[in-house]
Amino acid sequence: MVLFLKRVKIIGFSLIVGGLIYYQLIKGDYFFNKSTSNYIRLIPQPALRGLILDRKGKVLVKNSLEFEVCVFLKKPDVNLLEKLGRLLGTSSEVLEKNFKRNFIASFIPTPVFQTADRERILKLEEKNLPQVSIRLNPKRYVKPSYSISHIVGFVRKISKKDIFLKKYGYDFREEIGYAGLELFYDNYLRGKPGGLQIEIDARGRINRILGKKKPTSGKTLSLSLDIDIQNIAYQSLKGFRGSLVLMESSSGKILAMASRPSFNVNLFRESRDYFNRITKSRDRVLINRAIQGVYPLGSVFKTVVGLAGLEERKISKNSKFLCEGVFKFKDREFKCWTSHGWQDIVGGFLHSCNIFFYNTGLRLGSKIIEKYAYLLGLGRPTGIDLPFEKEGFVPSPEKIKRLGKQWYPGDTLNLSIGQGYLLATPLQVAVVLNFFASRGWLIQPYLVEKIGDLNISLKKREFLGLNLANIELINKGLREAVRNKEGTAHILEDLNLEIAGKTGTAQVRGRKSHAWFAGFFPYKEPKYVIVVILENAGSSTNACKVAYNFLSQLKEKKLL
Repeated sequence: MVLFLKRVKIIGFSLIVGGLIYYQLIKGDYFFNKSTSNYIRLIPQPALRGLILDRKGKVLVKNSLEFEVCVFLKKPDVNLLEKLGRLLGTSSEVLEKNFKRNFIASFIPTPVFQTADRERILKLEEKNLPQVSIRLNPKRYVKPSYSISHIVGFVRKISKKDIFLKKYGYDFREEIGYAGLELFYDNYLRGKPGGLQIEIDARGRINRILGKKKPTSGKTLSLSLDIDIQNIAYQSLKGFRGSLVLMESSSGKILAMASRPSFNVNLFRESRDYFNRITKSRDRVLINRAIQGVYPLGSVFKTVVGLAGLEERKISKNSKFLCEGVFKFKDREFKCWTSHGWQDIVGGFLHSCNIFFYNTGLRLGSKIIEKYAYLLGLGRPTGIDLPFEKEGFVPSPEKIKRLGKQWYPGDTLNLSIGQGYLLATPLQVAVVLNFFASRGWLIQPYLVEKIGDLNISLKKREFLGLNLANIELINKGLREAVRNKEGTAHILEDLNLEIAGKTGTAQVRGRKSHAWFAGFFPYKEPKYVIVVILENAGSSTNACKVAYNFLSQLKEKKLL
């Protein structure tokens, strides 16, 4: 047994010695060369996103460059992050939050900090930290930020939640559109990334470049928006929450679409606190009120009810109703804002008489009102080239029942003057007013005229075939509401633009009413449609004043 163990030891020792001789003497050169041999690595180069221009070619969104600090870690390294924080002028807590938000895999560089400060980056490079890399990235820059942020939107890095996008050709290093035009036209704006294929040695030194693919920049978007008009629209809303839309009547081109309050999209990447504060704001700052704010229409909806009454022959141009300030129905009283006496349809619009439209609405019934509201573009998206557009709500007894509520006879009266459950966006109202301005055409509004060199500004409109004489009768009432001294929008007559339009004061339970003005001009050959909505601003006179201030500046600066 002792002899056997000795033999085993001798054999084992011989194998070890033999292995050492084989690997060090016989195969030593092979493994040395292997340890110092070259290997291939891919260095991605992101593509620049396309520019966004206004109708005159002014740059609204461009690309600037910034430094992005990345780490190769499986989990946060407190010591490394503290060291980075001191060098970058931030806290390790911020870096750790960024790591956790952006981490995908340990072999993929995880972005933890972005800066344009070249001095800080030079100090960081001097430290030559092994688990840290620095890369140069394009950064979106919007100017002027506040007035157009809701329209152009913003971009962000692909996160863990978006990893599924890889199968659609997206790279995890890319930024993707997250709102507005950046999202809607992301496929055109993003371009195609390129990169270098390099050979490096075991020490990480570049030996040679094996291949190169240039990134392809995204396509430029040319908008119908006029930034000078847009800025004036935004400033005209100062002190209010609301929206102002100016649309070209013949085409549906959006010249201005302002929403307030707004935000500085350029700060989204630089300040997480700013982003959090904006997203949690009670003022719903991120909402584009032109297409996502839904409001009761008030008297603006009388245009739809009046047309329905004429088309269905429930009223005529000779129909008159007596307004004594109160309309008694069942066991309730529905009020007008004053006593107007006998009113025909033109007088109904001139004085915004509720009694005239209560009578018209009762003759029509809720189903017919719903039919014409939908026909003229309410209760459905306008189709504008922006994401997340709201469709509003046109009520009916059936819809209200599905909501678990009951439709009362008085609800038809409320609907007749644009109150109750009815909701619409300012852009939908622009489409409705444009139907009257164009004498019977339903148009699809849009923002982008060209993608690269491709012109896509094709008119998308539909002729509804309604009686022209009925439309002209409504238009006459809208013109009188501005031209006549007794008109609810007479303040706008001083502009000498031949405006036709309708005011609206939409009641909000427990709060001040919303203020509307919607109109078109010039009256005989309309070129423009304008809509103003002011949240909880009280009297519609305030909306008229905003419209007046806006249009007077456009006239003064010869922008019309």
